[in-house]
Amino acid sequence: MFDPTIYENLKVILEGMAYDLDFERVLKVTGRKDLVDLASMSRTYSLEVLLSGKKEKDVRAKIGLKAGLEDLADEIMERETERTGCIFSVTFYTTVQDIEAECSRIGEAMRRLWKTNGEVTQTLSYIYGLPRGSYQNQIDVVIHLKLHEENSEQLEDYVNRIILAAERILNKGGR
Repeated sequence: MFDPTIYENLKVILEGMAYDLDFERVLKVTGRKDLVDLASMSRTYSLEVLLSGKKEKDVRAKIGLKAGLEDLADEIMERETERTGCIFSVTFYTTVQDIEAECSRIGEAMRRLWKTNGEVTQTLSYIYGLPRGSYQNQIDVVIHLKLHEENSEQLEDYVNRIILAAERILNKGGR
């Protein structure tokens, strides 16, 4: 038997929360990945979820946990510090029409919601050749404070913020 790592423990907690919310029909889990990058010896776990509004309006999100070689080595060598743990991130996917107004409102709503905990960026794209007017908006939130077992209750707070963020995104930054 082996002792599970911080990454493995947080992954189980996050997955349990997501499937509980799926059962309660708050969101729908549409995919999951647990990847090991052998070149960098990092691990990445992601859950893809659909946060629904009206039938024609949905927000997709990809929730992620990542742990690198240093995190694993610190844990194995029992030299854990505040820098040991997992990085939490979430990426939202939606569409916008009025880039300046909608992205500004969404950005402000995300910064208020995630406060100093997360770095928020938006990336816009469209498919060349199709008529413009609708743009894909990818909203990335990365939390730089690492998670570990001692602050794992933060995961519940982050998941609740994801649900609130989806509502704000559906309302283009409004409540």
